[in-house]
Amino acid sequence: MIFTLTMNPCLDRYIYIDKLVYDDTIRARKIVDYPAGKGIDVSRVIKELGGISIAITFLGGDNGRKIENMLDKEGVIYSSIRVESETRMNIILESKGGQYRISMPGAKISKRKLEVVFEVLEALVREDDIVVISGSLPQGVKPEIYFKIIKLLKDRGSYVYYDTDGEALKIGIHAKPDAIKPNIHEFERLIEKKISSENLSELISEGRRLIAEFELKEILLTLGGKGSLLITNEKALYAHHVEVPIKSAVGAGDSFLAAYVLKKNEGNTEIEAFRWANAAGSAAVMTPGTELCRIEDVLNLLEKIRIEKVKS
Repeated sequence: MIFTLTMNPCLDRYIYIDKLVYDDTIRARKIVDYPAGKGIDVSRVIKELGGISIAITFLGGDNGRKIENMLDKEGVIYSSIRVESETRMNIILESKGGQYRISMPGAKISKRKLEVVFEVLEALVREDDIVVISGSLPQGVKPEIYFKIIKLLKDRGSYVYYDTDGEALKIGIHAKPDAIKPNIHEFERLIEKKISSENLSELISEGRRLIAEFELKEILLTLGGKGSLLITNEKALYAHHVEVPIKSAVGAGDSFLAAYVLKKNEGNTEIEAFRWANAAGSAAVMTPGTELCRIEDVLNLLEKIRIEKVKS
């Protein structure tokens, strides 16, 4: 079974307007809400691609109930840990002149509710299950909690994918997850070094240094408009960028990771799972808001994904 863990979910509210005008009434043309949070996005994509996962997350208040209702409509299975505080909302103003994002702070989570996360994981996750840990932490929660969660899961024999940033990534990686999925900026912050996304040999070298130091099995490194890398001790695969019409880059990395996890779990080879990952990531930017990828777009893009082995 595949599980996803989202510690800091949110409700994304897209407000479509013509343009921002200072000190004047701005009328919205359309308002669309999406369930959001990186792990939730991974579970939504897994469902879109025909797979099954269970999304574990904190949810509270009216926004939490809205997220549950939307996940129900999409057919996403979830295990929500109900909290008293309202789930945060992000406001995205979408205009002809560009996009404006207002990220709201999340409410604090009580110590007792944080303990429930461990109880839920112990109750649900079994040996050889896959757990995708994604995203930021709620306000006031220290990054060390990710270290403890990964350690618990590894001790239970689970396969752990870890996708976060900053101090949370630097601390959590010491618990030795099986795989990490940084983008190029997160990777640079992790190794505390600037590397051009076109310098594949140095990226692979630094990746293998991390693999050796933290006993990782694989690194999925997305390079934005420059493609992506799959790095293991034995091989390095490079996927070339595919040109697609861009509507929103939100959720591209989550779509990438979801497709890889699902297809690998279904018994596909690394290269085939990597092909699906790149098709899903590219398909995600073709949809507005946080709609993520659509299966028909992913299938159409699969044959366009060009992957090569990188000598290093």
